[in-house]
Parts: sequence; C-alpha cells; structure tokens
Amino acid sequence: MAAVVMAVFAPYVFRTESTVQAIAWSAMLVGTVVLIAVLVYAELLMRRMDRRTRRGASGT
Repeated sequence: MAAVVMAVFAPYVFRTESTVQAIAWSAMLVGTVVLIAVLVYAELLMRRMDRRTRRGASGT
C-alpha cells in the first residue's frame, strides 16, 4: 500500500521538490518496493518449508 501511495505522489514530488529531494523520494520508493518483494519471497519460502515439514511428518 505504501509503495502505491508513493508512486501516485511521485509525479507531484518530481515537479515541485528539489533534485535532491526527488532522488531521495525515488530511493525510498525503490527501497519500499524491494522490501515488499523480500517479505513476499520470505513468506513463500516459509510456506514451502512448512509444507515439506508437514509432508515429512505425515509420512512417518
């Protein structure tokens, strides 16, 4: 949600703020998107490990 809000406001920030502030906004936007991707990837890995654990435990 935060990445969407930041992306919506990005054109406004690029028009009205200084170059340094626009670069900082871009860095925060990229960082937010990367953080969300890492969290989703970690969740998928944990689910995969949990499925393997359950499959192994039910087989014994």
